[in-house]
Amino acid sequence: MSVVLSPKKLAQIKKHDFTKELKDFEYETKFDIQDNKFSSLEILKKIRRCFDENKRFILCEIKDGDKLITRVSFFFGDNTEYSLFRYRGVRMVKVKKHKIVKGVPFRIFKNIEQLVIDKDNFSKLSKKVSHRFKRHNYRLVKLDKFLKEKSSLVHIGEMVKNRVKDFVFDANDGRIYAVAVTFCRSRNKIQKQLEIEYAGYLPPLRNKRRGAEKQVIAGVQDLSQHIYSCFPKMLRPSVERKFEFVKKASPEI
Repeated sequence: MSVVLSPKKLAQIKKHDFTKELKDFEYETKFDIQDNKFSSLEILKKIRRCFDENKRFILCEIKDGDKLITRVSFFFGDNTEYSLFRYRGVRMVKVKKHKIVKGVPFRIFKNIEQLVIDKDNFSKLSKKVSHRFKRHNYRLVKLDKFLKEKSSLVHIGEMVKNRVKDFVFDANDGRIYAVAVTFCRSRNKIQKQLEIEYAGYLPPLRNKRRGAEKQVIAGVQDLSQHIYSCFPKMLRPSVERKFEFVKKASPEI
């Protein structure tokens, strides 16, 4: 029995108003985009066509792809990646440790992830944005103090990220996945990727908690396979992180 996506639930997903299991982790696949003609939004519009006739994966199209352009600075220390950026005007640091899960047909990133958010910025957020963080593991701090305490970190480099995305609802169990196209530029190099990531769920979730990680990974694999089968020439499976891309683009590293 499938989960019905009502107009109310669709609007809730588009608003980013949902929660997530396993908040300490992100699960995603990456694909390099083999195309030099189209913009990030044009690529996303092409991918949207994959869902025209699909009954399991239901597209939740976001206006203008929820476009985000931000400058990201990368740092490294204690086998941990730190990235400093602004999201919708809020300063934050994403703290990550990476792991790749060997799977079929694609390798999946299982990243330990936490957001460290400037509490002064966060307190000024409007209700239109603040609910987006409830599916993340985050803590509020004085960010300048936090950065000062991390002064021993090695600066790797910077990039400008142009990201557009939609959500996809899985009618099999009620889980939600983000389908994001990212164009990143660092110095004179550019990285174009498609990322398919588990984003959360809307209650009630079938089979919640029991075997959650296995179900999430299977869902990421199934959705990734569906999109890849639509564009086998445009997409190439990849394990290149943003961090690695910026490091390669920075000659001093």
